[in-house]
Amino acid sequence: MGGTTGTGLNHHRGPFNHDGPIYPDEERNLEMERIETLNLKTETDALEAGHGITLYTFDEYGRLMHYAHIVASTPKEREDGYADYFLTIFKGGDDMRRFDPDDGNDYPNFESIIESIKTIWSNTPIWWERDGSVPGVDAGITFDELRGASMLAGFRRQLERNMRVRGIDPEGGQVERDARTIAEAETRPYVPSLFDLFEESIVEGVNRLESDGVEREARNAWERGMYREMLHAMKD
Repeated sequence: MGGTTGTGLNHHRGPFNHDGPIYPDEERNLEMERIETLNLKTETDALEAGHGITLYTFDEYGRLMHYAHIVASTPKEREDGYADYFLTIFKGGDDMRRFDPDDGNDYPNFESIIESIKTIWSNTPIWWERDGSVPGVDAGITFDELRGASMLAGFRRQLERNMRVRGIDPEGGQVERDARTIAEAETRPYVPSLFDLFEESIVEGVNRLESDGVEREARNAWERGMYREMLHAMKD
């Protein structure tokens, strides 16, 4: 695959071999959006900060058909004559029903990549996400499955961020000390399901409304609304 505005220099750049630094981003998009919502300046700045942009298309049944990944060139690559940004398109359809990357093409700016991808994937809706990736994914994955993986990845990043804020180490001496303390108390931590966490948040919310003097009928309506909002968020 060659971009019409590329330099012709092929160089494979997939989601997991970006040489530049990856910075945590408090404002990262946690959900896919239509490409029409993409702000060229904002996302160009994000690329320069070490982020990547992933693009997706789906068939009429909601199955993933194509995806592509965009990253900024490293300073060394720019010194070697590559343009500022790389586009790698992943293609499916081999015997293992896996997506394989093309060689990648470099482009002078982010806008030229978007125009090129709109030409390549013409007449089909294109979705985008910052820092998204689908490594070795089976062809035919559904939009719900992909979006669920995206939401889970976002939840994991938020969990890691909150652990740092609270001084909770994922490994090391603190883990060993806590394990001894927990064993002495004859208890143990467990992994709650996301649904359990959601229901616990509803219980806390209802209790808070009750303490604020909100009538029972209104509390019940709020609780039903919470379920609807969560369902809509998972479907949209």
